Amino acid sequence: MIASHGSDSSLATSKLLLEYWRTAPSWQKLQAINDLNAALKILALSDLRRRHPTESDAQLQRRLATRWLGAELAERVYGPHADGHIDATE
Repeated sequence: MIASHGSDSSLATSKLLLEYWRTAPSWQKLQAINDLNAALKILALSDLRRRHPTESDAQLQRRLATRWLGAELAERVYGPHADGHIDATE
């Protein structure tokens, strides 16, 4: 039973989705998560391109890494950003 609906979908649709996720094979759930992560990265990169239109693809990818991983982990993995400290919200 769905305790709190809290959606813009009908209760019947929410129940169908819940049943789908309960019965879907693990590989299908993982594929859906992977697809959503890919879409999120595309949106984040689009935002970075809008905010920093003159930066190269490499610079934008580095900013994306900071946003995705956090500044500390991105610096450990990729080294310091060419511009120094990068705010993950930039």
